[in-house]
Amino acid sequence: MNILQLINVRWYNACAHYAVSLSCALKKRGHRVMVAGDPHSPPILKAKELGISTYGDLFLSHTSPWMIAYNVKRMVDLVEKEGIDIINAHRGESHLVAALATKFLKRKIPLIRTRGDVRTPKANLFNRYFNDKLTHKIITTCGVLKRSYVKNLTIPEEKVVNIGGGVDHDFYSPREGDRIWREKLSIPKGSLVVGILGRLSPVKGHKYFIQSAEYVLKQMPHTIFIICGEDAQVRADDLKETAQRMNIKEKFRFVGKVRDPREIISLFDIGVVSSVGSETICRVALEYMSMGKPTVGTSVNAIPEVVRHGVNGLVVEPENAEKLAFALIELLQDEPKRKRFGEKSRSMVLEKFTLNVFAQKTEEVYFSLLN
Repeated sequence: MNILQLINVRWYNACAHYAVSLSCALKKRGHRVMVAGDPHSPPILKAKELGISTYGDLFLSHTSPWMIAYNVKRMVDLVEKEGIDIINAHRGESHLVAALATKFLKRKIPLIRTRGDVRTPKANLFNRYFNDKLTHKIITTCGVLKRSYVKNLTIPEEKVVNIGGGVDHDFYSPREGDRIWREKLSIPKGSLVVGILGRLSPVKGHKYFIQSAEYVLKQMPHTIFIICGEDAQVRADDLKETAQRMNIKEKFRFVGKVRDPREIISLFDIGVVSSVGSETICRVALEYMSMGKPTVGTSVNAIPEVVRHGVNGLVVEPENAEKLAFALIELLQDEPKRKRFGEKSRSMVLEKFTLNVFAQKTEEVYFSLLN
């Protein structure tokens, strides 16, 4: 197949990663894939870096009428010139342009809308018509989003397919804890390490992670907590002050953004996703799992779909530091369970969440439309 993936975001977020990693996986399965979006945008640059054909002359994030007309014309020319068989739009702006463009094509091209945005679709007549009549299939990245299409827009359930993301299981594979980082972070020998990886933002629930540490340390005083991620809406200094006020700062290690997250994840005895929102793809949980780590996550969006409670980790309600602490204590005190959950995490990735499985599920949707 000749596949056109449309992704327009101004940063390399989870939606962008979903689209680009899918493109790589489909290319490996023998398809010709092109990624199109805004000029010099992070998804376009990343796709180009990974050897995927790109087209960066669409201004999809600009929604003025004349710019929409410009984008429609450019997309029609692109699809005709490249012999595109399938169009997959990953954002609302590109979805609109693609839907309009298909009306001017010389041949019928299936249009798929992939939604990984946490915002549920607006329930109005235009949106219902747009998604039901002008779109051939909708792919959602988690069950919550699928249910929102079926319930809010009354889209037939068979038209909406849920396909979670995948992870590079060869890159994120089990390994010994990184000695250089262990020494650099002054982690005492024999300490157990609980870690969280992700941008510093309120939605990631770092404050509940820090609050949970106070409970944990009363029973497991030799535990070390790692917070890895760059400043965003929250600064690391603010989190350090919180830990200082609770008199537990010496038990925390703040790492910032790292070049290779595997080096930090390798130190974890337990990986944590304490998010209070977002996580419609939850890439970091898959990275923990692929590296054979037991995971404690909140019951938010896609997290319970990859972290199975009592199978490869524990799931707790969000914004509840005490329950998060109880889950951590349960695993910290039970080494055989940590090992069992970690092994199950890895086997689940190999069975359900590899990039090849991710691409194969998407490929089946594409072929069903072409057939």
